[in-house]
Amino acid sequence: MTEQAQARCSKCGAQNAATTKLCGSCGAKFVPVAEAVSAGEDGLCFCYRHSKEPTRVTCGRCERPICPKCLIVGPAGVRCKVCASGRTPVRWRGLAHNASMGVRGLDTRKVWYLWIWASIIRFIAGLFGRW
Repeated sequence: MTEQAQARCSKCGAQNAATTKLCGSCGAKFVPVAEAVSAGEDGLCFCYRHSKEPTRVTCGRCERPICPKCLIVGPAGVRCKVCASGRTPVRWRGLAHNASMGVRGLDTRKVWYLWIWASIIRFIAGLFGRW
């Protein structure tokens, strides 16, 4: 029999198969951790804050290479300390796009609500022989 690689949950400490995406005990999402690197490997980067620290992990927002000392695991994935603290500038175009999509959804719902109420009123009026 071959042994499966095990991964330990960072939230509850339970052992899980390395191929799973969620912890079987607490349901936390696993974040892939890079393996140790040697000096001559391809894809080797150095942390932007610790120039002698080799890494393959990058920030999910600004894509800077970050070492295990600098990374912060959050609900949106791995972030550097600058991005995780909220000091990065807000992307106004993305925010405006999301807001416009929300308003668009409200307009569509209003039309459906109006149609449903009109149908109900017509049904009730039909019961009394008006339409």
